[in-house]
Amino acid sequence: MKILIPDWKSFGRDDIREALVNLGNEVIFYQKEPRNYRQDPRFRSELRNYVKEEHIDLIFSSNYYPILSNVCNDIKIPYVSWCYDSPLVLTYSDTIFHSCNYIFIFDSQMVTDLKALGVKQVYYLPMAVNPKRLSTLTISPEHRKLLDADVSFVGSLYNEKHNLYDRFSDLPVYTKGYLEGIMAAQQQIYGQLFLEECLTPEVLEELQKNIPLEPSRDGHETLRYLYANYFLCRKITQTERSQCMALLNARKNLLVKLYTPNPTPQFTTIQNMGTVHYEKEMPLVFQCSRINLNISLRSIQSGIPLRAMDIMGAGGFLLTNYQRDFDRHFTAGKDYVYYENLDDLIEKIDYYLANPTERDEIARSGQQKVYSAHTYEQRFQEILDIIQKG
Repeated sequence: MKILIPDWKSFGRDDIREALVNLGNEVIFYQKEPRNYRQDPRFRSELRNYVKEEHIDLIFSSNYYPILSNVCNDIKIPYVSWCYDSPLVLTYSDTIFHSCNYIFIFDSQMVTDLKALGVKQVYYLPMAVNPKRLSTLTISPEHRKLLDADVSFVGSLYNEKHNLYDRFSDLPVYTKGYLEGIMAAQQQIYGQLFLEECLTPEVLEELQKNIPLEPSRDGHETLRYLYANYFLCRKITQTERSQCMALLNARKNLLVKLYTPNPTPQFTTIQNMGTVHYEKEMPLVFQCSRINLNISLRSIQSGIPLRAMDIMGAGGFLLTNYQRDFDRHFTAGKDYVYYENLDDLIEKIDYYLANPTERDEIARSGQQKVYSAHTYEQRFQEILDIIQKG
């Protein structure tokens, strides 16, 4: 099969190509990018002509793009998207009803939500790792010493200046207090997102007055979805991650390293290491850290974040918040460990630092489980089997 992959926003590009080629397919990367991921007539025409000339059998992308679905719908070839982001408002485009689509999503609750809209060819598919790449990485003693840590966290603290929630400036006192209240309540609950249903018509009216939003003309997303996922969930994640770092910062006996793009001068005992290269450096961080944290973006309702798969795949010990989809594939306490709240997180950090044999056994078990059941080749074989069944 001849498969085209747009070489923009293409996550895990080389891992994906390797898996597809190993399964007997030819992969072509397409460099041109549209001005708009929903509508771009010129791009649509150029890509359509290219696909015909090159006799492309299928287009694949990491995450869903309406413009690609339109092209595939025009010429009647399959469009496969494997979504790893949440929220992902583009999946609420009218194009999701095209019969050419095969939409795979790492979050089972998101699949349920789309099926409730009437989307038929949408499937749950967790993320994957490339054991061959991970098992061949090497590290020098000097580099290992640089990355050595009791606890590491790789990810954004969402403390950038353009944080959407912090742009609300003229909300009534009641509305501001109501939002703070529901966010505080949501922060205590894992595995169930209830923010959307808490946004009453009166609250939505005040939010619209302050920062007006308009759902896409060709979309099915609601104002509740937009405000809950892009404003409130990100703010909760910022609060939760910052509180976690503050607790770790107070533990001066711990060697804590943070890999994040923005400065964190408020954390005086945590080493901010900046960002790391996804394929070449990040797995080494996970290997050299005794405990690796995953603090999920709160808009991920049930899915296993890619970062959690990356940690286990690299052979790192994973300490994460609870996510329902873990129960489908892994055993808590055997393959990974989850915490129930921030106090529990600190207690478990102390416990597993004091019990290295148990910690290492869990890390090995998690890696073995990922290597045996969650590889890119296995995932793409599942995808191709579904397409062939039609």
